[in-house]
Amino acid sequence: MKQRLFALITFIFFSTIVAVAQEQEPPKTIEEMAIEEAVRLEKELKLEPHQAFYLDSILQHDMKAMDNEMQELRSAGVQDFRNFEVIREKWLEQVKSSVKKILTEEQYIQYLKEIGHYKKEKDKEKNKGSKKKKR
Repeated sequence: MKQRLFALITFIFFSTIVAVAQEQEPPKTIEEMAIEEAVRLEKELKLEPHQAFYLDSILQHDMKAMDNEMQELRSAGVQDFRNFEVIREKWLEQVKSSVKKILTEEQYIQYLKEIGHYKKEKDKEKNKGSKKKKR
């Protein structure tokens, strides 16, 4: 399963180029995409109203901040995709950290599965445990 969040972030990055090339309607704004993702996750995770509010706020803030950093790189003429990947990963970790604070443990596990990071997080926890045992 492709990571939905990665797809969303990648869409943000390439939507402008694709829209111009295909002469389509203007791409959705960062805020619109954040709202759509929040609504989707609200349904998938069965969020309480206060959780949905916080999730929407987190996504709108962090996705906008990530987009601003990406725009700065583009403006500076950076073309190495790895630089953009580092920023994407940084903001993805920020979102996961913030979301973890507002979700129950079960919801967070489902969230990780939704974005395709459950196995990665599980492996990270195993590695932490094995490092502690070695000491």
